[in-house]
Amino acid sequence: MGIVVTGIGVVSSLGANTEAFRRALLAGDCPCRPHPFRRIDGSVVTAPAYIAQPADAAGLIEPKKLRRMFRLARMSAVAARQALQQAGLDPAGMDPARLGVVFGTSMGALEVTQKFVDSWLEQGAQHASPLQFMNSVHGILASQVALDVNATGVNLTTAQRDICFEAALDTACSLLEQRRADVILVGGADELTDLLHEFGSRLHQFTLDLAQRGIDPGTSRSAVIPGDGAAVAILERDDSPRAPMARVERTAIGRHDVGDDVVSLAMNAASAIDLITTALDGSRRAANVYKRARYAVPSVSHLGSFGQYPCAGAQQFVANVLMLNHREGYAPLANGSPGPAQMAPKCILHDARSVSGNHAAYVLSRA
Repeated sequence: MGIVVTGIGVVSSLGANTEAFRRALLAGDCPCRPHPFRRIDGSVVTAPAYIAQPADAAGLIEPKKLRRMFRLARMSAVAARQALQQAGLDPAGMDPARLGVVFGTSMGALEVTQKFVDSWLEQGAQHASPLQFMNSVHGILASQVALDVNATGVNLTTAQRDICFEAALDTACSLLEQRRADVILVGGADELTDLLHEFGSRLHQFTLDLAQRGIDPGTSRSAVIPGDGAAVAILERDDSPRAPMARVERTAIGRHDVGDDVVSLAMNAASAIDLITTALDGSRRAANVYKRARYAVPSVSHLGSFGQYPCAGAQQFVANVLMLNHREGYAPLANGSPGPAQMAPKCILHDARSVSGNHAAYVLSRA
């Protein structure tokens, strides 16, 4: 039994919906812009960043629900509704116990967490806001999505640093194969806040150099340009009546030193893979995959199109599905300009290596 993708949604710096996201990738747009970030001492610095466009919930989420959602939850819920709409799937028409949500987030709702900590410091532990505490836990994104669509099935959150989305994907596929659910919303979301930017820039993880605006953040550790956003995909077994956009052939999670699952995954599909997408240092690991699998195909990263942040892999997944479904290739950005044109891939290996020592991969193919 295979797993297919039947819908996708995205809120990104490239656009607040899937079609805008696709048009921007095709055009080679670079949404990296100078943004003001307020520091703890009240000063303001301006630095390049990929900030997601406001999530447009019109016609997707009821206004009374929307008022209770903070920014990151709103992005996640809107992306989920977009994916359901594209799949032509109405949650009201299915058994809610068979609809699940698996979400990846590395840092969770940072803005809300900061508000909770502030209330604790200002009012004392006994008077800290219980609402802000509830919204600060990592699982709140999956919970908010589930509440919005009335999904009472499996509800899980993965927080494996910069492969949290890939871990969520691996988990969701396993749950579908085990028939723990019939439909799973799998997503990833993280946000860039003033406080996070201050920490990142003071630790020299984020660049403050406006001259580097638009550089592919995967090309240099010293030139990371942060971003944020949310992306969601609908996963179902391949006996679904809905038209598939792409097929999930394999997923794998392992350690670097015992990461033969990734190489094995590549070797088992070596005759078909014609594009490798990477995240962070994945391209260096991919070189070993090429050698051991005895084949060589183009390797690209689209981080220059939407920025580097822990769940950027979720947006890369959407881009990969779009390339397969529309039979088109998206040139990666380097220094704000598109690189060589890419051929339309038929089978994509995504290779993601985490700074935590873990390694993730998946293979997507045309449906």
